[in-house]
Amino acid sequence: MRMKWSIILLFGLVMIFGACNSSKEEKKAAKEPAKPSQEVAKPKASEGAPTDALAKVGDRYIKLADYEKQLLRFSPKLAETEPGRRYIVNQQVENMLIEKEAEARGWTKDPIMISKVEEFTRSLYRNTLLQALKENQKPISDAEAKKYFQEHEEEFIQPDRVRISLIEVGPDKEKDIDGIYKGLRAGKDFAQLAKAKSVHPSSKNGGDLGFVTRKQYKDLADVAFTMKPGQISKPFKSPTGWHIIKVTEFVKKQELAPEEEIRRAKSRLEALEASKAYGALIKDLKEKNQVVLYEDRIRLLESPPQGSDQKETPAQQPAAKKGS
Repeated sequence: MRMKWSIILLFGLVMIFGACNSSKEEKKAAKEPAKPSQEVAKPKASEGAPTDALAKVGDRYIKLADYEKQLLRFSPKLAETEPGRRYIVNQQVENMLIEKEAEARGWTKDPIMISKVEEFTRSLYRNTLLQALKENQKPISDAEAKKYFQEHEEEFIQPDRVRISLIEVGPDKEKDIDGIYKGLRAGKDFAQLAKAKSVHPSSKNGGDLGFVTRKQYKDLADVAFTMKPGQISKPFKSPTGWHIIKVTEFVKKQELAPEEEIRRAKSRLEALEASKAYGALIKDLKEKNQVVLYEDRIRLLESPPQGSDQKETPAQQPAAKKGS
């Protein structure tokens, strides 16, 4: 009997101990995340890409050659650091995104857009050619530049200017101009008299001619530059008639440092020389390439539709002569 009770007690202890262990294992499993039955490796970004690929945009790759081409637009120092190199690659990514968007919008097949791209390319070639011609021409001395500046000063700076108002009558109207002058001396308004009496087109503006230089309206300017603002001249005659002028404002010419005058003149002279060299080059190229214009066919070209907003093309301009 005692043996029976001992076996029952031993069996109960085993059951209790097993239950405790089972509970501990469940709690431990609840705390730990479940492990996948099988590990799946994530593919790397460069997997399957060309060995020289630096980035991928949709179905296209930016390769080392693209990077090197993009680098030409920047300082080589930019490629000395990783952020700099990354910036260059991102610039190429942006370019490719724009190209893809242009394709999606149909711009790459649009005739007008294609024409603009071609014209930009031609302009780039033309400007590069002009720059090359400038680099190969004879240097211009400071003395040459200074002389040219003095001879063409008004083309570089704003010269002395005077603002004048005018009353003008015919060459045979001396009595009329004397009467107008007496009215001005008596205090009558210049603008009102100009509107009523002057035959010059400026009369509708009260005689105001705006600013003139010594080389504009020379007969008037010669008198105006001897006067001060607010003064009214006596009547004087020129080949076009009798005049009275009023000076309303005087502005002195722009002043430049001598070195700036030389710089501007040199730049102008270099451009003129390059233009001459360019013209000679085009003439030579036409002869070498035996350029011929078929004038009869050019004359038969149709005009564009009325209201067309397209830029005027060479075909719409007067036909040039052979070889021109």
